Amino acid sequence: MIDSHSMRKKIGVSAALTTPFDDIGAIDWPRFAAHAKHLLGQGMQVVTAFGTTGEGISISASARAPLYERMAAAGIGAGNLVECVYGPSSQDAGDHARRSLEAGCGGILLTPPFYFKQPTEEGVYRWFAEVLERTGAAGRDVILYNIPDLTGVRVGPKLVARLRVAFPHAIAGVKDSSGDWHQTTALLAEHADLAILVGHEGHLAKAVRQGASGAISGVANFAPALVAKLVGGEDDPLIDALLGRLLKLPVVPAVKAILAAQTGDAVWARVRAPLQAVEEASALKACKEISAMISAGATDRAATGT
Repeated sequence: MIDSHSMRKKIGVSAALTTPFDDIGAIDWPRFAAHAKHLLGQGMQVVTAFGTTGEGISISASARAPLYERMAAAGIGAGNLVECVYGPSSQDAGDHARRSLEAGCGGILLTPPFYFKQPTEEGVYRWFAEVLERTGAAGRDVILYNIPDLTGVRVGPKLVARLRVAFPHAIAGVKDSSGDWHQTTALLAEHADLAILVGHEGHLAKAVRQGASGAISGVANFAPALVAKLVGGEDDPLIDALLGRLLKLPVVPAVKAILAAQTGDAVWARVRAPLQAVEEASALKACKEISAMISAGATDRAATGT
C-alpha cells in the first residue's frame, strides 16, 4: 500500500466543471477554457472535466477528444485537468483512460459500469480490472467514482482494497458522491492514505477533519471560496442554506442557471438532453437567490478578513 498518495495534495478543491454549449449544442470551448482558467486562478491545482455536473455522459468521446489541445491553446496544461471516464464497456473506458493519461492529464475519475443493475462485487471488480489492464503502463492517478444513485453500483472499502492490491500504482483515491455519511466514514477508516474526495458539500468540513483530502465539487463552479473554506475543515452555515435550496431543484441545470445568474451570461443555462434547462419562474428565482447568497457571503468574508 502507498503510505500517502500524492493525489491528496493535488486535490484539495477541484471544481466539477460545468460544460457550456453553443447554440447548436456543441461544446463552447472558449467559454469552457475561460471558466477553467478562472477557477484555476482561484487557487485550485486541478479542475475536473466532463463529470456529472459537466454532463459528460451526454457528450460523445469524439466531441470530447480535443480537450487537451483546446486547453493547451488557452494556457492550461494537461496536468491541471482531471477527466471523468465512462463505460459501460470496459474496452472503451480503458482506451479512453489510456489516451488521456498518455496526454498527461492530472488524473482520471473512473465511473463504474452503469447499465446492468445489481451486479455482483466480483463482476464490478472484474470490470475495473479490465479497464486498468487496458491502460497498461500508463495506468496511474485513478480516482474511483462512487455515485450509486446514478450508476447503481457501490464502490465500497472492500472493492477499493482489492483494486489497490491488484493495481497498487494506479489507484489514487475515491470520489464519494453517495451522500451517505456512513459510506464516507467507512472509506476514511480504511483508505485515508488515498485521496478521499467528498461530493456532498454539506459533509465536507467534517469529512476533512476525519481525514478526507478535499472535494470534486459542483458548487465550486460558482462558490470556490466557500468550498475552499470547507476543505480547510471549517464549517460555514452558508453551505447548509445553499444546499437546502439547491437540492430541491434539478441539480445540474440549477448549477448552470446559478452560474448564468452570477455571470450575466445566459449561455451557461443551456443543457444537453435528457436534461432540461431551468425555466419555471420559482426555480429561476431560487437560482438567482443562491447567486445573491454567494455574493453576500463573499462580501461578509471580505469585511471580516476570513
